[in-house]
Amino acid sequence: MPYSYDYQWIGRPRQPSVRDSEIEEVAQELYRLDQSGERFGSVVRDTFDQLYDGQRTGRWNFDQLYKTEKTHMGTLVEINLQRTFDFADGDATDYRIAGFEVDCKYSMKPGEWTLPPEVIGRIALVVTANDRQSIWAAGLVRVRVEYLRLGRNRDQKSSLLAAARPNISWLWNGTNNLAPNLFLHIDPAVRDRIFAARAPRGSRHGQARVNELFRSVQRRIIRRAELATVAQQDDFMKRARNNGGARERLRPEGILVLGHHDCDIEVADALGLAIPAAGEFVSVRVAPTSPGTSRRAVNITGSWWAIAEEGEAAVFAPDIERRADVEGCPGLSDRAQQT
Repeated sequence: MPYSYDYQWIGRPRQPSVRDSEIEEVAQELYRLDQSGERFGSVVRDTFDQLYDGQRTGRWNFDQLYKTEKTHMGTLVEINLQRTFDFADGDATDYRIAGFEVDCKYSMKPGEWTLPPEVIGRIALVVTANDRQSIWAAGLVRVRVEYLRLGRNRDQKSSLLAAARPNISWLWNGTNNLAPNLFLHIDPAVRDRIFAARAPRGSRHGQARVNELFRSVQRRIIRRAELATVAQQDDFMKRARNNGGARERLRPEGILVLGHHDCDIEVADALGLAIPAAGEFVSVRVAPTSPGTSRRAVNITGSWWAIAEEGEAAVFAPDIERRADVEGCPGLSDRAQQT
């Protein structure tokens, strides 16, 4: 069964009955390293993708993992956070942050962090996330004996009492958005069509799947890991580009595949699309239009193009050249027309 847990109790910290200056200093250091929480959230997103290993396995869902792989999630989160933020090693704990011992604990189920005896009296960085709900949260808590359940497992580990949860100081205001997992949110029929795509001849099924991905999922950012999961090849980035990739193969259908280089970004911005970051793509079907149109449009190689509307015939999409060692993009007008 798909996992779905209650996050309603996670939020801004209540006024603590006793001020904990060490937690405050650790929190301030984390805010100094990551003011918005964006880097922290990226670590969680990348860890899910690392665990799925879609490029080699084609997996995209936590429920597809083996039991032993699921238990490895917490270890990977701990490792990847330390690599990203360069936390020093602790003596009895995972990290030393702002000079204080901090142990990192991850649980898919919020509130079920396993806490060993050596963490008692110290600070725990508790982390939870849910890929299906596109959510993550992290907080700091002083692990006290009175906060723990009496029953312990064979390793003498325990977990927080529900009554102790208000003592967690949530970072970045509690729950935060996790970059969504495309395959968990699109129509299952569309997803099945993408993964079932086959080349008419030969064995380049990875390219066929990538073509179907950009054909079926338009105007939405396709992350690097999602592309790798569909292609399942070492050269998966090549499958999105020119020289035989989707960028070239889908032009006859009127579809542009836009990446992160300068000219693509200008076209995406002019058409009101999400802007791809490094390693990301967005596709869109376009149709020729005329100057003075009320639609958002961009001038490419002397012709105006807008996002195709339903019912408009497919027209060979224009070729967007890469920026040369000159100012501006070759063939791309320095102005765009927007409503």
